[in-house]
Amino acid sequence: MKKSLPDILIIFLLTAATIIFEISLSRLFSYLLSFHFVLIIIAFSILGLGIGQISYAKFYNRMDKALGFWAALPAIAMFLGFSLLLALSKISGSSFNDLGLLAFIVFSIVPFIAIGVVYTFIFERNKRHASTFYAIDLIGAAGGALVSVYLLNTFSLVFVVAIAIALLLVVWAIHAFASKNRYSMALSLLSVAIIILMGLGKDALDIDIPISKDPSKDMYRLMNNPALQSEKLESRWSAFGKTDLVQFTYPDSTVSKTMFIDGAAGTEVVNIDELAKDNIKIRKALSGFPAVFAMNFVNENDKDSVLIIGPGGGIDIAAAYFSGYSYVDAVEVNPSFVQLMEKYNPATFLEKENIKVEVNEGRNFVIKNKGKYDAILLTIPVTKGSRGTDFYGLTENYLFTMEALADYLEGLTENGAIYFTMHGRQEVYKMLANYMELQDRMGIGQKEALKKVYIFSNGMNPVLVIKKTPFEQEIIEEVHRIAHYLELDQDAFYFPYIKQEGLDTIVRNVNYQWFMFDDLIYDISSGTYPHDELWKTASINLRPVSDDSPYFFNYNNGIPDAMATPLWLGIFIIGWFLFNHVNKWKSVSFYEDTAVTAQKKFRVLALLVFLLGFSYILIQGYLFQVLNLKLSSPSQSFSLLLFTFLLGNGMGSLMTRAFKKNLPQKLTVYAALIIIACLVTVYVLLPMWYERLSEFWVAILLLFPSFFVGVPFPLLLRIATSFKEKQIISYLLGISSVAGVAASIFAIVISILYGYSYVFLLGLLGYAVLIVMAYRLKKTEIVQL
Repeated sequence: MKKSLPDILIIFLLTAATIIFEISLSRLFSYLLSFHFVLIIIAFSILGLGIGQISYAKFYNRMDKALGFWAALPAIAMFLGFSLLLALSKISGSSFNDLGLLAFIVFSIVPFIAIGVVYTFIFERNKRHASTFYAIDLIGAAGGALVSVYLLNTFSLVFVVAIAIALLLVVWAIHAFASKNRYSMALSLLSVAIIILMGLGKDALDIDIPISKDPSKDMYRLMNNPALQSEKLESRWSAFGKTDLVQFTYPDSTVSKTMFIDGAAGTEVVNIDELAKDNIKIRKALSGFPAVFAMNFVNENDKDSVLIIGPGGGIDIAAAYFSGYSYVDAVEVNPSFVQLMEKYNPATFLEKENIKVEVNEGRNFVIKNKGKYDAILLTIPVTKGSRGTDFYGLTENYLFTMEALADYLEGLTENGAIYFTMHGRQEVYKMLANYMELQDRMGIGQKEALKKVYIFSNGMNPVLVIKKTPFEQEIIEEVHRIAHYLELDQDAFYFPYIKQEGLDTIVRNVNYQWFMFDDLIYDISSGTYPHDELWKTASINLRPVSDDSPYFFNYNNGIPDAMATPLWLGIFIIGWFLFNHVNKWKSVSFYEDTAVTAQKKFRVLALLVFLLGFSYILIQGYLFQVLNLKLSSPSQSFSLLLFTFLLGNGMGSLMTRAFKKNLPQKLTVYAALIIIACLVTVYVLLPMWYERLSEFWVAILLLFPSFFVGVPFPLLLRIATSFKEKQIISYLLGISSVAGVAASIFAIVISILYGYSYVFLLGLLGYAVLIVMAYRLKKTEIVQL
């Protein structure tokens, strides 16, 4: 193993750099593109690893003759690919036409292909120690996942990518010195000098990445409005994304500041001290915050404390402050957002003793402060940015599930209320579906449930108010009357206790209908229409949303449009595998004297690897989903969970070094242990400790199943070492990688259609099939016992 030390270092650095680059790309694309494009490109990029591994398997004779070149290629490809991606963002329409999308995919995928080639070569050169190298691979990936959060929160995105490139340059240098090639050694010394210069010139790498010319990005649209003068005051990258503070000057010389997250979800900066100087300014500012109308009717005795989830630029804080609430707590998930506001808007975010702003995930914060607040405000806390590498995981979806609503109600005082400011009527319906289903499960009928609700709208942003206890009729009558006076009776509109009014007449041969209240909601409140018909008969998806399938903003019935291209990619991968399996992997070259037997053995191994790649990702996806809510930051949550899971896998893989005999039997045993460990974790340990779990114990809990999950694949790699053919390990690595990409896509699709619990059960089913297949593996006598 001493001779393998350089290769061990190469694998560790290679996989760490890969994870850092992958997460950095997800942050870059979330800023440059709409989230559905991010989803497509990241899926194709990760596929690049499998393409590189399979390419090496097919052309290893040629590649082995130019290993110096291939060792240098990952760093070169990453540098050129990332540079071209930045350049591409300046081209008009590059983010949304077909040619631009193809260019983004190509520039992203090439570095991963190059990494896949080098990765596979190292495994082939050390196939006798495959399980050890697989463990180092997992530990390197775990380290990359953990350090990426720190790097992205500390440095600019360009510098973080430069660090990933530097790690790949070190890989090149190690390979050059290990091969004792003078020419390569000289170039590798140059690469070390480049790394030093990069460190010294860190500030020069703090490049302002331009947002692509995409009209769907609010910041691009506003900064290119000829009627406005704009100036970007400051930008900050973090693991959450990019936050920009932009100052706009209007034709009348007035000035405002707006913050954007990933170029979208603009929120105007509101300074409490400036508003306090002028009552007209207060009225003008608060007129753009519809929920303040409802807050004015709250009894003064019920204005002790308010919680704001997603305070934006401060309008929510100002509304609560001027509405007379004694204490204001605000939680913002994006640390850069808070840092910029403390710098540019300290009057609202820092200097008031009765206002406290904390960086945290809103729902997690509510759970820890049950029964404390007289009001909870959620004012369109939606960034529509991509988070993590789970492709479709909009952070905000977890704020709008039935379980989240239950948490908010638990967080209220007896007379407290929740104030949801929504985008439109469809969001009101969907949240009402959540609420009605939740009340039904608590044994509360729809008539009583809707006595705790009223809805008003200015025509753009309807406000849904949900009280913990029923409203008093006298108060409702007053609020209803004034809502009409202020023309807050547009679009979605409903108040309990008030009788519906309407017209149904013929005007000039046209049947004209008008109803004061939303007719559907009113009929539910009167009991003439079952509450579940609200979503069962809708033409769009208005079903109640649970933590098991937390896609509140998915209004598609069936598979969302954003998943169409990734789904076709997943189907293509499965089709590719089945085609090769049915055709007995004719692309794989076997020695003539053992061709028939070897081919049969390889088919069994390939099927096991593909099945394992699917099952692994499905189990991982479910475990991450159920544990994510116990952590306080989405980006840090993902990195901590990924680090722990990969570390546990690596520990399990290292253990397989001690296995000498009966490998198929051990594969059977550990596949069974995975099923047992996952069932015990999910249905015994997690329910038992859920309320008391801290971040540390979440990590410890995840180590238990992940340890066993890390055992089967290195066992299969060890079994594959019995083949004489050099390319077998390469093919199996490639098959595993592409299976993982397909599994990630199908995990999202299944969770959208049926829920993550089905993802979990399918993963367990995969391991159960693996047990049966392992028995077949024993019968083929692949392993020389």
